[in-house]
Amino acid sequence: MSLSRREFVQGAGVGAAALGMGGNARVLDPSPETTRIARPTAEQDDIWIDALGGLRFGPEGFDEIERSGLTMIETTLGAPGDPPFGYEQAVQDVASWHGIFNQYPDRVIHVRRSADILEAKRTGGIAVMIGFQNATHLQRDLANVEFFYNLGIRQMQLTYNSLNALGAGCTERVDVGLSDFGVEVVQRMNELGMIVDVSHTGVRSTMDAIEVSGTPVLFTHANCRALCDNPRCKTDEQIRALAARGGVMGITTVNFFVSKKPRSTLDDFIDHIAHVADLVGIDYVGIGTDSSIGGWRVSFPTEQAFWDFHEQFHFKPEVDVRWPPFIEELDRPEKMHIIAERLEQRGFSGGEVDQVMGGNFLRVYEEIMG
Repeated sequence: MSLSRREFVQGAGVGAAALGMGGNARVLDPSPETTRIARPTAEQDDIWIDALGGLRFGPEGFDEIERSGLTMIETTLGAPGDPPFGYEQAVQDVASWHGIFNQYPDRVIHVRRSADILEAKRTGGIAVMIGFQNATHLQRDLANVEFFYNLGIRQMQLTYNSLNALGAGCTERVDVGLSDFGVEVVQRMNELGMIVDVSHTGVRSTMDAIEVSGTPVLFTHANCRALCDNPRCKTDEQIRALAARGGVMGITTVNFFVSKKPRSTLDDFIDHIAHVADLVGIDYVGIGTDSSIGGWRVSFPTEQAFWDFHEQFHFKPEVDVRWPPFIEELDRPEKMHIIAERLEQRGFSGGEVDQVMGGNFLRVYEEIMG
């Protein structure tokens, strides 16, 4: 059974001095809208959710999961780079994941409904939501939204960084907004109970998605452009629009989305959570690390390995991709414990920490998936 946050803090003694975490304490002044949001129940306390990340299995992988304290993680099928992700590869990846769910039925729970997350918390397993970071695999066929929903997909990002049949990505030269097909896809996802993600989507396309969606839209893994001027980060206008419709923004631990420093720090990361909380309220912010549970160096032990893999994405210079992609204090399985402790040190209450660590995402999952 995974350690609770409080057990980890008491047993590990991870303090501000040990991790070099400076910064002043911060006391939140909740917005009036906060009182209208349902708070996590006792059953939901300490449910920790990574809204976008990676994981592995086997002895080392399960050890990382155990140390993480996570209840649920959403993970991406297929690489969204070039050539664009296709239908056949998408089906193969879904089939592979069903093989994993069948191989570890007592340890890995496939998230189809929010109750599956609570079941993982009850049994001590890990709940995994599978989704896509692009929609090229739909091949302009609206029927494929339901097809992949029936295969167990519960989250889909409308675009990656570039233009597709639905709309524009965040680094496309001209953001044309959502196409008619993009609007139809969002509406069909709403009808089915599939989560609409616009983390990589362009500004106009993001605002269009929020406007036409009948359920909350998510930024599962993004950061605040007010703190880091990067096209992968969201403007205050976008964050306000998201919150006005009940959505949640997951903050990434990616070094070059957190700050312009050569090496961002844990405090820089916490600043993004604080910025969203100050801007729109504590109810609309969570965590989407955009990294594997074990850390970036599990997948990319060297800088060359990192560059060799990421060459396929053809990132534009303004995305500022650089080594290291990780924050040193957080590139380890215990990152969620460290984040939770630091939030408390920064003046967030225990209930507010529970919301950021998973309660806010769980609330939206319950609304969308049931």
